[in-house]
Amino acid sequence: MSTETSLRRFRTTDDLWKRFDEAVRQADPEADRSKVLRNFIRWYIGEPGAKLPERPCD
Repeated sequence: MSTETSLRRFRTTDDLWKRFDEAVRQADPEADRSKVLRNFIRWYIGEPGAKLPERPCD
């Protein structure tokens, strides 16, 4: 597996992006949106050992 990363574009509304950022920070203050998206992608494609990212508590 390559460790190189490239910039990817992700299109969404400003409101959804802001709410996602708030949820990420609430679930894990050390995380950022990119980390959560990478973890979700790994889980989604079935990468061995990948886990679905934590969601914030309501």
